[in-house]
Amino acid sequence: MEDKQTTEQENTAEELEQKTHCVKCEEYLAGWKRAQADYANLKKTTEREKKEFAKFANEDLLSALLPAIDQYEMALSFTPDLNNIPDEEREKLKNWIIGLQAVRLAWEAAFKEIGLERIPTDCAFDPLIHEAIGEEKSAKNPSGQIVRTMQSGWRLNEKLLRPAKVVIST
Repeated sequence: MEDKQTTEQENTAEELEQKTHCVKCEEYLAGWKRAQADYANLKKTTEREKKEFAKFANEDLLSALLPAIDQYEMALSFTPDLNNIPDEEREKLKNWIIGLQAVRLAWEAAFKEIGLERIPTDCAFDPLIHEAIGEEKSAKNPSGQIVRTMQSGWRLNEKLLRPAKVVIST
């Protein structure tokens, strides 16, 4: 009888030990699954943050280049009249101007690709994207309408880098 009782106690002890091991296994498995889910979430968060960082990483560089872009635009606005120039010189100057305009088109394509866009100024004044630096009486424009753009404004991926400096009608 004692042997039977001892065997039952051993079996009960083994069952108890086995249940304890199963409980620990389930705990470890649940912990492992949580760790896997946390890691997957961390990867997603990190990837999202990297994309966000990359989106605005060039902000300082672009802000530093804006004055050079302004000067380039200003130089193009003073393109001479080719009608008063001798034929030989006219052709050279015409080709040079075409080259400058091609550079502008290449810049604009690059700007579009990285998300840099010019602030529109052919609209009503918006203090969120425009800076009024002067007023002008205008019979043909309603009050508050932009009359002239003094300096282009720029956005990078919808973030304002620099407001457009404009003159508005009164």
